[in-house]
Amino acid sequence: MDATLPAVGSPAVVEFMRRNPRAFLFCRDESGRPIGYAMHSVGCQPGHLYFTTYVKSPKVKHLIADPAVACVVVGQHDGHDGPWVSVRGTAEIYQPSAAEVDAMIGARPPDHRIGESVVAKVRDRLISGKRCIIRIAVDEVCAARFSSADAGPSDRAR
Repeated sequence: MDATLPAVGSPAVVEFMRRNPRAFLFCRDESGRPIGYAMHSVGCQPGHLYFTTYVKSPKVKHLIADPAVACVVVGQHDGHDGPWVSVRGTAEIYQPSAAEVDAMIGARPPDHRIGESVVAKVRDRLISGKRCIIRIAVDEVCAARFSSADAGPSDRAR
């Protein structure tokens, strides 16, 4: 049995993070203590994970002060023992262009729980500068558990 972790850019990890936007982002607060935030990703590319947040949110201040992060992306699953991946990386805060916002929002699979009016509001606030993008450069997959539907045999880790 292969106990090695999947690579950051492995198709199984990227596809899992694309299909599963529910995540928990961990950073350090102003006193250096760990703090976590429930998040909803808006994009994933090989080696990068994207979130939006308000420019004035405390997490932006925390990430500017110390960009080191950990993130756990959890899969859709009934019960408590579902698939997940834990990654470590570096955060960057930036204002996206209108074209990047439209491409990112248009590339997300539809989520029936999020209405079109909410998506439109997030888009408008990103373009106006009230919201920003958190881009996580994923440096390492720390741990992962995929079901057989989420990863091939060489991408499963324990």
